[in-house]
Amino acid sequence: MPKIPLSELAGAIDARLEGDPAFEVSGIAPLERAGPDDLSFLANPRYEAAALASAAGALVVGRDFPADGRNILRCENPYLGFARAVAMLSPDPPVLAGVHPTAIVDPSASVPPSAAVGPLTVVGSGVELGEEVVIGAGSHLEDGVRVGARTRLFQRVTVHRGTTLGERCVVQSGCVLGSDGFGYATDVDGAHHRVPQRGGLRIGNDVDIGANVTIDRGSAGDTVIGDGCKIDNLVHIAHNVRIGRNAMIVAQVGIAGSTVIGDRAILGGQAGIIGHARIGDRARIGAQAGVIGDVPAGMEVSGYPARAHRDQMRAHALFARLPELFQRLKRLEDRLP
Repeated sequence: MPKIPLSELAGAIDARLEGDPAFEVSGIAPLERAGPDDLSFLANPRYEAAALASAAGALVVGRDFPADGRNILRCENPYLGFARAVAMLSPDPPVLAGVHPTAIVDPSASVPPSAAVGPLTVVGSGVELGEEVVIGAGSHLEDGVRVGARTRLFQRVTVHRGTTLGERCVVQSGCVLGSDGFGYATDVDGAHHRVPQRGGLRIGNDVDIGANVTIDRGSAGDTVIGDGCKIDNLVHIAHNVRIGRNAMIVAQVGIAGSTVIGDRAILGGQAGIIGHARIGDRARIGAQAGVIGDVPAGMEVSGYPARAHRDQMRAHALFARLPELFQRLKRLEDRLP
């Protein structure tokens, strides 16, 4: 890792420096393991005692943390400041441009010299890769796929026909993008007949997709993932779903077909969303919630079936009292003649 003086680091992460501007940090570490050459951070007040006891050479903190003679980088958003510092202290390893000899690239594909196509990859006919795109080993891009500049696909990613990825996206290993959706028509005898899936998948700019995520193509129109969305591992997004800008979807969420999710909505881990639902802008869906209807903009819901979080907490509190209430009721019944 490079050694970076705090004066340079403070300017890069928009922090106010309190301490020695010439002091250099060369590593990053959590509070309890940081040494005198390391940078660490405090974003959650519950770890303030650990920060005060930390041996870190410098700390990225919020506005209220006491400096107490230490090297402090004070930020309005210390977690964001630390993220920017990590990018400087521990940059991604360089990627060598070029096509690996074991890759199979159709002659009609457009691959700029700045792109990197890894070993054992397959790039189909008519594929278009932007500048500095990285395709990881063992990935498969079907015919006509388009990938925007500086997007990176890690190992073993499958991108089906009709899929477009924007610029600066990150797709982790094992993802399947643009697969056929789960669509069947049932006849009078109960037999299920597959409905052909002929739509596409459009993924915006600056989208991060975690490992082993599956996103289905549209059945007729497109499935759409808006700019800036962040999708955690093991998420399934069904056909014709439309997700707005900067939504955050945590691990193991399942979103059924034709659901619309607004800008900056947050879906907690293992939440399930019924098909054709409407989730408004900035709505918050609690972990393991079961959403069986629309959620208005800005509303926070939890539980199954999902309802207003405050109501859900009241119901849980009452449920916890049921044994006591049952005993009270039983005593009253025993007094009756």
